[in-house]
Amino acid sequence: MKRVLWVLSLTLLLGNSVWGFDNHRKGFIVGGGFGFGSTSFKEKIASPLGSSETDWTNEFAFMTEVKVGYAPTDQLEIFYSDKGSWFDYFGSIALNGLGTASLNYYLKPEGPTFYLGGGLGFSTFTLPFENNSDLELGFGFYVGGGYEFTRHFAVQLDFMFGMPKEKNGGFEYTFTGFTPRVILVGTAF
Repeated sequence: MKRVLWVLSLTLLLGNSVWGFDNHRKGFIVGGGFGFGSTSFKEKIASPLGSSETDWTNEFAFMTEVKVGYAPTDQLEIFYSDKGSWFDYFGSIALNGLGTASLNYYLKPEGPTFYLGGGLGFSTFTLPFENNSDLELGFGFYVGGGYEFTRHFAVQLDFMFGMPKEKNGGFEYTFTGFTPRVILVGTAF
């Protein structure tokens, strides 16, 4: 985790000089962010004999985000987004992730400005620091918006939803997660 934060920090601090960005949103973009939120989830196990479902559980979570893409104009970004929600799952660290094809639309070509965004893709659930942990995959999406308060930096509120599934030995396990997130996002452009 420290290594990821180190790479994100260097990318944001050195991005303009290393890659020659021109301070216009139009063109190549790369960014990342961190924040906090709550992961709400329920689990369902189904077999040919029936199914069982838990109640919704809420856990405080730390949020991460990485984005890479292109802005065809100063108001529209098209990018790949990798969002993560890191939380306690019965004594282990769990990651509920979302990888999406995403769009952000800024209301003005230059900040400060509000923007709206969303994306469709795949959702994941795993226990990344446990041995023999499976990666569950399924459909996911997010919607949200933010406020770019100064060039390159914004506060963003979004809502992730995903349903990763795993089939094993006649059983189907479904993790349904809903995650409201508040994050600080930095973008080099």
